[in-house]
Amino acid sequence: MKFLILILISFSLMATDTDPWEDSNRAIFEFNQVLDKNVLLPVAKIYKDNMPKKVQNRVRNFSANVSDFSTLGNELAQFEVLNSGNTLSRVLINSTVGLFGLFDVASGIGLHKSKEDFGQTLAVWGVPEGNYMVLPVLGSSSVRGIIGAAADGAQKTKLTKKVESTPKVAVEVIKSIDTRVQLLSITKLLKKSNDPYIAVRSSYLQKKKYDVYNGNLPEDDEF
Repeated sequence: MKFLILILISFSLMATDTDPWEDSNRAIFEFNQVLDKNVLLPVAKIYKDNMPKKVQNRVRNFSANVSDFSTLGNELAQFEVLNSGNTLSRVLINSTVGLFGLFDVASGIGLHKSKEDFGQTLAVWGVPEGNYMVLPVLGSSSVRGIIGAAADGAQKTKLTKKVESTPKVAVEVIKSIDTRVQLLSITKLLKKSNDPYIAVRSSYLQKKKYDVYNGNLPEDDEF
């Protein structure tokens, strides 16, 4: 894993163009679009229309609580003292009073959720975004994003290693479906775009830049 991260960082540092792999990216993007249209989107709509809202909320809250653990580690790595204190409080409250995160008690008392991933941590440490990439099924990413996702995924695996594999897979599948449900409104916007690929790429890169600066973009970096 460490060797892979070093290789990816090297590629990231050498990158000069945002999207030099556009041809292959577009091919994978089209594959993802077909997969989404014929499999993911129909499943998401069925889930949204038929799964009780309370169950959907429990799934969403549980997923958010797990991500808070990763956020906490990254906030500490970025020396965000106040935010890490807020996230630690969220984790403690939602994991206990909130029954392992099934209920978001913390937000109800003013401890609002933030999100930091290892890709953002690398950005704070000075690692550039690297080339834009489209991954099969997973969608938009970048060299730095892949490194971050791999590190966050490894941390998540450690947190859930005591959970039996079958329930773990089931939970991950349901969480993925719920994530797709949350993106249904974006699907409608993409249909209106002249070039959905460009629209998705631009949105991804702008969102990542916004996240790195926690919304406080330097004047010369504003959209």
